[in-house]
Amino acid sequence: MMLRRHQELYFQLFQVLDAFLLCFALWLSHTIRYTLVPELSFLDISAIAPFSGYIWMLVLIIPLGPFILERQGFYRLNFSGSIMQSFFTALRSVAILVFVLAVFIVVFRVPQQTMSRAAMILFVPVATATLCLREMLSWSLVNRRRRSEINRQHILLCGANVDLEGWHTDLKNVPGGLYKVCGRVDLNTEPLPQFIKRLHDDMIDVVIFSIEHANFPTIREALHICESEGIEAWIGADFFRTSLAKPQFDQFSGRPLLVFRSTPDASWELITKRAMDWFLSALLLAILGLPMVILAFLVWCTSGRPVIFAQRRSGIYGRPFTMYKFRTMATNAEQTREELQAFNVMSGPVFKVDKDPRVTPIGKWLRKTSLDELPQLWNVLKGEMSLVGPRPLPLYETENFSDITQRRRMSVRPGLTCLWQISGRNKITNFAEWVRLDLEYIDNWSLWLDIKILLMTIPVVIFRHGAK
Repeated sequence: MMLRRHQELYFQLFQVLDAFLLCFALWLSHTIRYTLVPELSFLDISAIAPFSGYIWMLVLIIPLGPFILERQGFYRLNFSGSIMQSFFTALRSVAILVFVLAVFIVVFRVPQQTMSRAAMILFVPVATATLCLREMLSWSLVNRRRRSEINRQHILLCGANVDLEGWHTDLKNVPGGLYKVCGRVDLNTEPLPQFIKRLHDDMIDVVIFSIEHANFPTIREALHICESEGIEAWIGADFFRTSLAKPQFDQFSGRPLLVFRSTPDASWELITKRAMDWFLSALLLAILGLPMVILAFLVWCTSGRPVIFAQRRSGIYGRPFTMYKFRTMATNAEQTREELQAFNVMSGPVFKVDKDPRVTPIGKWLRKTSLDELPQLWNVLKGEMSLVGPRPLPLYETENFSDITQRRRMSVRPGLTCLWQISGRNKITNFAEWVRLDLEYIDNWSLWLDIKILLMTIPVVIFRHGAK
């Protein structure tokens, strides 16, 4: 247990180190196969190409190795896991890395004579053992550093006694004795000179201010004293209780801010998500341009114009945008919706009808194959939608939300596919379950989750699971 910024520094250091260790493990595996195995005369195994044929793999391993280890939770185990958990997590991560390399070899047709299956098989145990050894040694060194008296931080708790009990308990429970609580000061009853004396007598490194029941002018003066003496000050912000929003510290125009956020924060992962949206939507529009023209012609021939159905939908935070689809219903579908309200199979504000009489013959096929959604790639390219995200609902449906917590599904950009799409789609008739899946996606979002949903969407579309 340590400050988040300290954890991130350790993680970044370990990621760089692990990238080079994975490269070393590949070289060692090749060396064993290249030099030692052919020497065993009872194994009739021919020699393989030198390591120069594997250099291209290092270019992939350096970024992919730490990324896969992080996504599999390898670095989170540093604080709470056992060595067996680390072993199995490292083994799983290395196996995934080898699979990605194998896919790359097949897709890009890397000459087979330069590869050795035995070397790649050896790479799995060698890399796993190397990562586990690094894990044991690094945290042994960290824990030894923590136990050193010169590295222990002397803590002074400052605030009302009723607010300090939790802090005192948490600091005592930190393993390794990294923190030493030297005492408490209640600035509501004790004068500032006494506070200054405690700072000097106990050689304090850090003062923790718990300010829920504190006198703010006095706290401000004590904070200025810490600033003048170069003593680090922590101000507890746990007097704001939230169940979902995560607190983060930031600043605006030099003003310190405590930000509570229940959606993914700005990060390289989010930037990569938007770049992936733009690149893949542009690529798919280029590839599918001619098939989309043919589909548009079929719609025009069978049911007339308009070919594209444009509807105002709720985007991020409910901002309206125009979403495009190939028209699958009669041109008067919106006007006859109220007549079919009694046949609605969905609970809540969403409107869906089994065997909807408004659907045209070509529209039924387009819906079954999900081809009617292809024009939304234009919405993705424009930035109004994402490839993955909660499905956008019509404005009249979002205006009828009965529970304000349901609006949190609109706190991210809507998408072409989502957990709802791959978890049953139209088979799910309970709107609360639909919202639950959307919020589960938001609360657990990662780039890796987006990739998994995209991959899982392919068989769902091909085999038409849940499509109507």
